[in-house]
Amino acid sequence: MRLLICAVLLAASCVPTLAASCTSRIAYVQRIIDKDVKTGFVDKKVHDDMGRDLAAATQACNAGNDAKAEQIISATQSRHGYPVR
Repeated sequence: MRLLICAVLLAASCVPTLAASCTSRIAYVQRIIDKDVKTGFVDKKVHDDMGRDLAAATQACNAGNDAKAEQIISATQSRHGYPVR
């Protein structure tokens, strides 16, 4: 019984972490592109294009579709020359 309780608690503790992973990655990429546009590293059009993609990733993330959100983020980073982690 203790093992079952531990397994349930462990599983429950992982769910918020998974949900937070796409939101934290979106925020991370957004901070980078905001900084890059301020320093002139990227053009405002590139920043806006990436921002639209990140908005789509946010919608997917909020809908619980973390895999789609992660795919959108990775594709956006790759398309605009940012390293994908």
